Amino acid sequence: MDVNGFQVLPSQVESVRLIFKRHPDIAVEFRAKNQHLRNACMDFLLSLIETMCQSLEDLSNEDLVEADIALTYLKDAGFKVDWLEKKLDIVKDKKEKEQSSLARLQEMEDSLLKLKQHCSDLDALVEKEHEELSDTRTPMSFDDVV
Repeated sequence: MDVNGFQVLPSQVESVRLIFKRHPDIAVEFRAKNQHLRNACMDFLLSLIETMCQSLEDLSNEDLVEADIALTYLKDAGFKVDWLEKKLDIVKDKKEKEQSSLARLQEMEDSLLKLKQHCSDLDALVEKEHEELSDTRTPMSFDDVV
């Protein structure tokens, strides 16, 4: 189906229409006249957007580097994608925060594990001390004395 001069699959029509609705000047400077190249670039744009919509857990740092490369390619092809660049920066910032948070969380879990072990060790010492105190307090029997 044709959407603003781009041949797209029926499953892509709504997405492409929404892109053009929100960013009507996206393809004003797009230079490719060959329909196959036009389609390939639109597929590339849609794939980049899909990548950015993945959960942070599924996105690797390498994926984000490749997304940067893809964005540069789209800009070089003539797409006006400043809005997408800002969104990619947000995703990269979130990924960085996620990684920092994961590192802090791991440190806290390690500390908590050590504290739990320390508490367990102290519980055992307290129990042993109670037993020794109980033995100490036990009065001697007549047989013990005689």
